[in-house]
Amino acid sequence: MSLRDLYLIRRPLVFGGFEVDRGRARFSLVGFPFDSTSSHRSGQRYGPLFIREASMNIESNGYSVDGFIEDVAIHDEGDLAVVHGDVVESIERLSKVVEEIVGEGKRIIVIGGEHVATIGVIKGVRRAGFKPCMLVFDAHLDLRYDYLGVKYSHACVMRRVLEVLGDTQVVYVGVRAYSRDEIEIARSKQNLEIITSRAIEVMGLANVIAQVRRGLSKCDSVYVTIDIDVYDPSQAPGVGNPEPGGLTARELLPIIANVVDERVVGVDVVEVTPPYDHGGVTSILAAKTLQEALIALNAKLRV
Repeated sequence: MSLRDLYLIRRPLVFGGFEVDRGRARFSLVGFPFDSTSSHRSGQRYGPLFIREASMNIESNGYSVDGFIEDVAIHDEGDLAVVHGDVVESIERLSKVVEEIVGEGKRIIVIGGEHVATIGVIKGVRRAGFKPCMLVFDAHLDLRYDYLGVKYSHACVMRRVLEVLGDTQVVYVGVRAYSRDEIEIARSKQNLEIITSRAIEVMGLANVIAQVRRGLSKCDSVYVTIDIDVYDPSQAPGVGNPEPGGLTARELLPIIANVVDERVVGVDVVEVTPPYDHGGVTSILAAKTLQEALIALNAKLRV
């Protein structure tokens, strides 16, 4: 029995409304329905369900890149059997599943669920032999040592990730919210580069894309994590910790499409919080964001 058979639960809905057999897949998708460390607005456990449903009801073409999601060889593995209230065990289960998937030569796709998913994914990717650079789309730095006494919290994700990866290169895009301690830590580390949402407004998309590419130019592999709160709350109201001044879809989708390439070993889209959504717009935007990333990445892999 594989770890996927042990820890994953198949769901009736699959991302995009279709999938290929596991053996033919280049991408394996896993849902992480977990929200036990949420500190403001809970309900991220419903994110995987609502993202899948939204993905089946939007058109399948890319926004800023030619291609269709049905041309992407993806297999939806279902949702992780998380242990609500036990973040450490849930992260460890995810890491084991990811290690198995990546070890088979597939790229891992995770939909959440809380951002703590990224800790589990990176642990699994590292065990599979990769030490990726991090491309982080997020309103927050997530560099706290602990939050409300919890080390494995959505507010500490990148602190835990860096403990696993060491001095790997990290490029943040869309940051605009942090504590005094977090920004001091970020400024003290030469391997962290921050492109704020305000900087994006001033620089323009072409310059932002060029800066991200430069920041990742020396990386052998890259992992992309997309906290949906990188978008402005007017675009994505259904998140756990909304922060004004975020990006629009017409900004973020082209950035993602132009910076992902064959070095990407995995992508996650996290922090969709359906109970606080309005008309399902956040789930739709999350589905479109992941769809854009997959179409763009698939095009690069075919070149």
